[in-house]
Amino acid sequence: MLKLYETNHLRISYEPRLRLLEVQWLSDAATPAEFREGYWQALLLAERHQTRAWLSDFRTVPTPPEAEIQWLAQQWYPRYVRLKLDKVAIIKPLSASAQQALARIVQLADEAGHTNRPDAHYFDDPADARAWIERPFTKGQLPPAG
Repeated sequence: MLKLYETNHLRISYEPRLRLLEVQWLSDAATPAEFREGYWQALLLAERHQTRAWLSDFRTVPTPPEAEIQWLAQQWYPRYVRLKLDKVAIIKPLSASAQQALARIVQLADEAGHTNRPDAHYFDDPADARAWIERPFTKGQLPPAG
């Protein structure tokens, strides 16, 4: 795993064999500016490395204020859904407020027509998420062509 970016709040790593970008929030104390910067860095690195799998470890993700929720849904998400991802795994936030914010972001993006494909799979345990990412597709699970 190659470490591509790290701050006190966020680590972004890449596994070339799987073309996996792993975004791990290390602290829920990021400022709104640090929150945005982290999301932009993840998106830019995914584009640069032509990522096919994305794993977000949101256990300690900051709960974003409303302005950041709107920014993610309106600015970040439209570009994110253009990535040619085959698998998306999300390790669920531990905080109830962060869980609600994540659900709201996805809802707003869906309402704006920025549907996440493939559908994200949600996990409590990081090991389960990584195991799922590494598992080959079966015939019925193949992603759409393109």
